[in-house]
Amino acid sequence: MERPLLPACPTAVWLPPTVLERWQHQGTEAGVTCVLPDGCRDLIVQIDAHGAVHWMVSHLPQQAYGVPARAGEDWLGFRLHPGVGVDADALLQSVQAIDLTRDPAETAARVHAALADFTRCDARVQEALAALAQAPTVGDAARALGVSERTLERLMRTATGEPPRYWRALARVRRAAQALAGDGGPPLAAIAADHGYADQAHFGRECRHWLGQTPARLRASKDLLASVQSSGYG
Repeated sequence: MERPLLPACPTAVWLPPTVLERWQHQGTEAGVTCVLPDGCRDLIVQIDAHGAVHWMVSHLPQQAYGVPARAGEDWLGFRLHPGVGVDADALLQSVQAIDLTRDPAETAARVHAALADFTRCDARVQEALAALAQAPTVGDAARALGVSERTLERLMRTATGEPPRYWRALARVRRAAQALAGDGGPPLAAIAADHGYADQAHFGRECRHWLGQTPARLRASKDLLASVQSSGYG
């Protein structure tokens, strides 16, 4: 049986506006990859070492988690913009019907078309996400949007499955963690204060909850710092 191929890199191929970026990974050895919450859902295809194809749509994680990887695996993902709605069942049904042994450019076009058909961007949700990323509290975000907290809660839960407090907390901890990068960076207490945490201990608890590590351990890990610096919400 011919081994499936990943869709071609879309350097000159249209990507739907709901897609933030395309990523690819090839497993060269067994291990576990740590995935940090970034506010994005992904359409992912995995081709294992035996050539079996597995499609999946990721959920919005509440905390860091590990993904086992094996040598000989190929992974391709399409990261969606934060807050993008996904008809996951229809999207998976569509992409699972694609023959990955055909021309990679042709399969890429079919995957992109499926993403265009079964993902959607709501301007109200994007406006709410922008407000939540910057507001000190959910109440402040609601006032900036000119709606009640109950209306904001209903909008975000309906559109994303998560409440406003999820998005505000995620944006804050990602921005604070990004400030850890660089040699001789600000003291942890200063980062905590700059990002609205009650104190350094509060910042530490939020880092452990969302990112699985203390701020000091994050600062010492180049791989985790690179991950938290990647595109996403906040």
